[in-house]
Amino acid sequence: MRYRIPLMGNPGMDLALRAKYIAAFGDACYLSEGGAFNCFYKTPQEACDAGVLVAEVFGAAPYDKNYPACERIAGTENYARQVGPDPAINIVISYEPAPRQTPLVEVDGVPTEVSGPYRNLPELKDLWPGNHFYCYSGMVDGNGDGLTQQAWILQVNRNAHKGDAGVGEIHSDLAGFKWPCTVMNEKCEEVTVECEEPLVLPDPEDPVGTKPNVHHVVPMTDKRSCPWGTNSNKNAAVISAKLNKWLSNKNPPEEEVKRLKAAPAYTP
Repeated sequence: MRYRIPLMGNPGMDLALRAKYIAAFGDACYLSEGGAFNCFYKTPQEACDAGVLVAEVFGAAPYDKNYPACERIAGTENYARQVGPDPAINIVISYEPAPRQTPLVEVDGVPTEVSGPYRNLPELKDLWPGNHFYCYSGMVDGNGDGLTQQAWILQVNRNAHKGDAGVGEIHSDLAGFKWPCTVMNEKCEEVTVECEEPLVLPDPEDPVGTKPNVHHVVPMTDKRSCPWGTNSNKNAAVISAKLNKWLSNKNPPEEEVKRLKAAPAYTP
């Protein structure tokens, strides 16, 4: 349950207007999986403070900000804030269920489904927003032991990258991806540099070193800490722990979605 502010215009269809609202109000605003664009807040006062700015963000005559009181509407969980000389001139802050953010990612302005390289693997029955990759996959290893979804995905990756000696390697599905990261320089000072994702990742069986991660492209939770990305195989990518940490709880970058969608599908 969240407090929704009334917006002007049609930001669900108007990309430029949507960008203006996001620039003004940040993570509170998002496009739902039903196609509606709204801005939700945890407290009525936060919503009232943001709502009074909507007119000028939209480009209309600004609301009057001389009426700071945010008052509950009797008999409801909704609130109102006066924005003009007459008390009837107000904005209503509605208390309602906040829908799930759309899992579609805008790529070149087009809402696009995430469809990574594990898209051809049979899906598990238990798929839901916020679920991890540790459920039983229904598959077994060479010893007949059951595999979690994560272990299965890593095994599929390894099987696809066997060298002449028949030994498989774990390859990053985002090899070459670059992102800003922090390192220590020769003076023991933190500096920002450009990191690049390697091709070959550490063996998950190696007791030393950082394990490769099975990454949710659409993160398990959104920036409001609500369930978001599912444990669908389409939503999986094998990457380094370092890159996974940087991507955690971010809206997926367009470049990431483009790379994974263009990647050849692994054979089950």
